[in-house]
Amino acid sequence: MHQQPRPARTRIRTAETLGAAQMMWAKCSFVLVMIALICALGGCAGTLPGGSDSINKSFYDSNADLESWVNSLEVGMSREETFARLGRVQKDFRRLARNEIVGVLFGGEDAGIPVHFYTDENILSFLDSLEGYRIEYKIVKRKHGFTSLIRVQTDAKGFDYRLNLIFKDGKLYQKPFLTGGQVNNSSSKTLFDYLTPGLIIGAAGDVD
Repeated sequence: MHQQPRPARTRIRTAETLGAAQMMWAKCSFVLVMIALICALGGCAGTLPGGSDSINKSFYDSNADLESWVNSLEVGMSREETFARLGRVQKDFRRLARNEIVGVLFGGEDAGIPVHFYTDENILSFLDSLEGYRIEYKIVKRKHGFTSLIRVQTDAKGFDYRLNLIFKDGKLYQKPFLTGGQVNNSSSKTLFDYLTPGLIIGAAGDVD
């Protein structure tokens, strides 16, 4: 005897039941991910790893060390002497483009080159005689801690400095100064902010 096909209503009800079960599993997986994240972070409460962000960390012993060397620079020093005074060599610096040199001289990274500069031969000749170099020195450490069951606060402390050097015909053109400074700020996020779409989709996909 041939088995009779199930009525359409029965098939629809079965599909709905399976869909509801999958949704329930997805929700449970989401909750488990949240619990795991809370437990992972909560287990380290008080000493939560935050990591650090650094640039050229090994160049100087401290920010005060860099500041003292910068203060010792004098207008008219040769490029080689300037680099040596800072304890670095030319390859440790990034050479600036012309528009960046203009930004350093006239203020602002986005200053750009005024249109009339391109039509003034004297100005163009002056710019061609300039060289610019930049070095960065940054050490910022971060620490996380709970301010509530689901909110994590991040404290960042350290410093972030940038030094621009402008030379004219191979000589230090102006007294340089450090930009940037001390970093001491806080920010906070909830655990939900750390949940990416990929993490949630992956959790739901595990129950397919």
